Amino acid sequence: MPVLDKQMRMKLQGELAYVNERLDQIRQNRDEQGYYNYEIELWKKKRQEIMNQLY
Repeated sequence: MPVLDKQMRMKLQGELAYVNERLDQIRQNRDEQGYYNYEIELWKKKRQEIMNQLY
């Protein structure tokens, strides 16, 4: 059973890295591509859900 827990943790950490990278990209390109705050809030919510599962 610990292997499954470790695998799940690694999966969540990978998802968290992706979400953080996506948020950084949105912030950097906001002026050029005109991202809406709605999309940013969705990514932040996803990040918070992952953080809650990890810790």
